[in-house]
Amino acid sequence: MVDRTEILTKLARLAATNAQGHLADRLCDAARLILNATGAWIAVQEGPTRLALSATDARAGELEDLQDVLGQGPCVTAAAAATTVTAVVRDQPDPRWPEFSRAAWQRVGPTTIQAIPMRPGDQQFGVLAAYFTDGGPTESDESALFLAAAIGAALLRDPELTGDPEADGKWSARAEVHQATGMVVVQLRISPDDALAILRAHAYAHDSSLGEIAHLVVTRRLDFRGDA
Repeated sequence: MVDRTEILTKLARLAATNAQGHLADRLCDAARLILNATGAWIAVQEGPTRLALSATDARAGELEDLQDVLGQGPCVTAAAAATTVTAVVRDQPDPRWPEFSRAAWQRVGPTTIQAIPMRPGDQQFGVLAAYFTDGGPTESDESALFLAAAIGAALLRDPELTGDPEADGKWSARAEVHQATGMVVVQLRISPDDALAILRAHAYAHDSSLGEIAHLVVTRRLDFRGDA
């Protein structure tokens, strides 16, 4: 049985240790410690659009960027299926996500990933993910799901997510992806899903993140009509 009080107490105590940092960063690092993981990240999702909100280190960020660009991976599956997904990155591709597993093996080597959907109030919000370089997850799926839901609930109340004009957090990147998708729709006269696929493909081809490519489009340094 999950000791919810213990999990919430740990989360609050660990998140309070660096009160000057962004809430998402503090919660992300707290989750890493609670899950006994090497690193962790938080990604939020609205429709087909994903945003890496926080990552404890470069490897965590790279694992999320790969899934964002390729549109496949344990986090994508966890969000869609509303269940915890564990993946072991090895030299043999995982048939569930062949492109992601090949790329992850080349980029980061042997790693175990635990992807946990954040569903505060049974509302799909995003994914909390952790990676392990020595062993794998030690917490039960039930405990991990409760932790992810608690973090999601905290973030839903964060001013940086609620449109506070004075917030200086990372949420502007989310708006840029939406804006860039709309601009590509106009440029190429295609559907929003196809426009997002074009952005992802361009990011993959240029070894960039989706956010970086979206920024180029929004700032008019990249125009898919080829006449910029």
